[in-house]
Amino acid sequence: MKYVILVATDGSQLAKKAEIAAMRIAKSYDISMAAMYVAVANKDSEREELIAKGEQVLKEVVDAGAQMGVKIHKVLMGVSMKTMSKKGARASAIAKAILDATERYNVHTLVIGSKGESEINPELGSVALEVVKKARCTVLVAR
Repeated sequence: MKYVILVATDGSQLAKKAEIAAMRIAKSYDISMAAMYVAVANKDSEREELIAKGEQVLKEVVDAGAQMGVKIHKVLMGVSMKTMSKKGARASAIAKAILDATERYNVHTLVIGSKGESEINPELGSVALEVVKKARCTVLVAR
């Protein structure tokens, strides 16, 4: 499947801005869109909780898209990391999953929030920064 637009979301406030931007673009150009949530954890039980959260976040995106008249496909990715001793390992795993999805689904434009729910940096978050640096597709960062 090819998605012209992929929005990466974690349900945070800035991710919701990215979701709205992606939906508006998809509706304006009548193009295919998917929403992606990445659950990264070092314990199976924690990953299962994050997957459940991801399912809820993606349901909300799909419902919001339906209200706007935009069909949104869901992409839920669970990543298991046995050890996360290295600082930034979780952000790197999330960024890698997003970047892999852009390649797998031949994405033209990736929309992402400038920082996620756990980011402290007032500028660009670690996931967004890594994605912007390494993406081969167009990246729209919502602030």
